Amino acid sequence: MAPASTADRLLQGDTAAAAEIASRLVVPQRDNLVERPWGGTRLRAFKALPAEGRAGERPIGESFELAADDADDEARRHPSLVTLPDGSTISLPALLAIHAETMLGEAFAQRYGRRYPLLPKLLDVAELLSVQAHPPGGTEVYVIVEADPGATIRLGFAADVDAAALAEQLAAGRREQQRLLELLAAIDAGQLQESLKPWLARRKASARKLAATLKPKLAAGARSRDVETCLTALHGVYWTVLDALNAIPVAAGDVIYNANPPRVVAAGGRPASAEVHALGNPEGRGVLALEIRMPGPTFRAWDNVRFPLREIDVDAALGALNLGATQAAEFVVALKAVRPGVRRSVDCEYFRLEHLAPTKAQPVAVPASLPHSLHALAGCVTVHSAAGAEIGSLERGESALVPVGVGAYRVVAVDEPAELVKVELPPYAG
Repeated sequence: MAPASTADRLLQGDTAAAAEIASRLVVPQRDNLVERPWGGTRLRAFKALPAEGRAGERPIGESFELAADDADDEARRHPSLVTLPDGSTISLPALLAIHAETMLGEAFAQRYGRRYPLLPKLLDVAELLSVQAHPPGGTEVYVIVEADPGATIRLGFAADVDAAALAEQLAAGRREQQRLLELLAAIDAGQLQESLKPWLARRKASARKLAATLKPKLAAGARSRDVETCLTALHGVYWTVLDALNAIPVAAGDVIYNANPPRVVAAGGRPASAEVHALGNPEGRGVLALEIRMPGPTFRAWDNVRFPLREIDVDAALGALNLGATQAAEFVVALKAVRPGVRRSVDCEYFRLEHLAPTKAQPVAVPASLPHSLHALAGCVTVHSAAGAEIGSLERGESALVPVGVGAYRVVAVDEPAELVKVELPPYAG
């Protein structure tokens, strides 16, 4: 009878096997990719994954880097899988559910549960995402890895907003989308999206010309004039909503913290939450970013006239948002040096981000702390325990959970330049 695999032993509760895993980096498989209508083609190349024929051409919007919280719908659908030293595999949620104390430590498990309470992703933003919000307390960080020249993201209202007026405007826009589908019953929703996308991106586009090109797709009894009226209304809502948001220029190396500015938190008396956001831009200038956020739902208020229609919840989105004016500069974070090879960006009540830049000549020392994650954005590194043993490696496009048993460690560059982001949860080590 063949001996049990490491995965089987772990699933059966073998604490010795768990202790061995907890002494090294836990590196999930790097191909946890998710298609999104706004996605692009950067992620496979960034992660050095082979294209899969026609499948490689599909719009991949997200890579779930560490998904280990089955209470979250998205994380449960896309759990991280870990290949163990003997070649067997186990899901990260299952590993933590059984061995939380060994992998995370008793204090961490008592505070956060038998899960990893962040949902870091890599985002390939090739088109505009929806205008969205998150529940109170849910903030996000975007570490810009790559960005086309002139790329922007939309974040925070640029002026005070009347909730009732905006809700009616968004509802009217949704009704116009449904009406357009009824007028153009002979066209596939995906084909309609491809026709509208470049037209919407032009601020002064002609609705009459587009309506004329769509005339062969009219439903029985529908008139081209009605299509033109509908398109005019949708174009107006599209640009009115975009213009209501701050446009923040982004470039590689920028860090954007999507959270209510301190003045808003002080005035409102509730925890910092994410501001309204629509990542991407109408011009289609791409952005590749590492997103750090907590698990939890996303409320879409508006989907930028996207077809096929996706679910929206205007009331939930607006109810979660700060409707007061913000400025773009309030979200841009300056990195501060804290020790050799380490700079710190976001340091808040939810998480702390440190940016590690090891070299071959100057490794980066990381003190012992609670479990945390590492995300390799450039180069290749090896990681060594305090005793000098190699306990793992990471290359661009890979992420790792660092269990509590690892303790203090050193990061050494193999391929330069090397860049990693370390994400730590409170209470912080100091």
